[in-house]
Amino acid sequence: MARVLLVQPPPATRNKGGSLAEPIGLEYVAAMLEAQGHQAEILDAWIDGASVEDIAARVRKSKPDVFGLTATSILMPNAWKVAQAVKDIDPSIPVVAGGAHAIYEPEWTLSDPAIDVAIVGEGEDAILELLDVWGGSGSLDDVAGIAYRGTDGQVVRTKGREYTQHLDRLPFPVRNQRHMEGYTLYEVVGKRGCPFKCTFCGASADHRKVRFRTPENVLEEVTELFGRYGKKKLYFNDDVFTINKQWAHDFCDLLIRRDLRIEWECQTRVDLVDSELLKKMKAAGCESVVFGIDGGNQKNFDLLKKAITVEQAYVSVRRAREAGLAVWCNFIMGYPWETKRDLQDTIDLARGLDPHFARFFIATPYPGSPLYQSSKEQDLILSYDLATYSQDSGETILKLEHMSSRELSEYVWRANLLFYLRPQAFMKAMSGYRRQGRWKALARAMPAFAEYVARVGRKASPVMSGAVPGNLPGERDRRRAM
Repeated sequence: MARVLLVQPPPATRNKGGSLAEPIGLEYVAAMLEAQGHQAEILDAWIDGASVEDIAARVRKSKPDVFGLTATSILMPNAWKVAQAVKDIDPSIPVVAGGAHAIYEPEWTLSDPAIDVAIVGEGEDAILELLDVWGGSGSLDDVAGIAYRGTDGQVVRTKGREYTQHLDRLPFPVRNQRHMEGYTLYEVVGKRGCPFKCTFCGASADHRKVRFRTPENVLEEVTELFGRYGKKKLYFNDDVFTINKQWAHDFCDLLIRRDLRIEWECQTRVDLVDSELLKKMKAAGCESVVFGIDGGNQKNFDLLKKAITVEQAYVSVRRAREAGLAVWCNFIMGYPWETKRDLQDTIDLARGLDPHFARFFIATPYPGSPLYQSSKEQDLILSYDLATYSQDSGETILKLEHMSSRELSEYVWRANLLFYLRPQAFMKAMSGYRRQGRWKALARAMPAFAEYVARVGRKASPVMSGAVPGNLPGERDRRRAM
């Protein structure tokens, strides 16, 4: 039996959204470890407020046999610091890294010698096989889906690991009372994978095959979760909740029949909902839905391979509002090819759609995404310092063809001001927070949001010339036609 300490490293930036989310990947790995008789402990530096020094103190106290980390690209610098702290205490402790950066950039992950192994894919089975190796059975070459440094110092990739096809076989994630009291939302994963090819997303290069848990298995976890930890809003951490409409209908039917009276939210696409499904989601307790719009006009949708239309965005946002759902729309600004007209189109579209909430991110070439690969090939990436790889940074790390970085920041600032500094938008946002019972999240979000707006708008002068919702060029004709 091995003792494994699993860690989410300290955050790299303030959380503009005010949310503290479960490290659901670590919780699944911990569950698999415990199911096989090992001891697994999770230290979430976000909710525990732990520094690198605090994590080192836990390592000295618990003396784990294996140390595991999860990290996105922006968290990787802190993950390296944590790994080095572990090696400073005991160089013999194997350090294994999983998460998005390890999946897409295992060589980069292993560029720091404090990381021994990168898991290139899902980690539940890989970690068990690694424990066997470190326990004296077999070699790293026998473990599929990992990368490690060979005796010559070169990175070795083993054969690829097939993704878990039957998700119901996985034990429910390991959670604890102290952490669950602190998380803003509970998280549940109903399916894994995304078949779409959006160029800004790493999932377009991997995770293409969608695999489902049965609605009954998901409901069992949800029932246990709320029964053990009490009522709190639930977030479905699926790339696209309605990727299979029948699955979504079946799950909602189960919730309605069981009369659990839970509140939940999810993210999906504007081409994968209809009025019937949205109304059923609302009846089943769904309070809000997030649509990834990610551009402002059809030109960008096509270049991004979004496979959606502007008309679908208008129709689905309107239908979601009519179903009684709070609507979030995410937009990305600052792709290398974008003109100032494209950015203004994004602002106009956000105001025209008129959701309860809009979030404006700066385009970031995350490792693993086609945007990263093409930008790298064209020498458009200004920095490979992962600490700068944040959509919330207020600055771009891409060379822009038609504007300066400062001008882009001004447009992002302008987008936030023009969207939210409208009486109807402000009242709609407050209504959304009230209906969702998220006043505490709002209180956490406002200082960070204000800091972000000030940062991207430093020395900027907004031009108050945006279009008025309901009056956009051609909007009335489009709506009549829909």
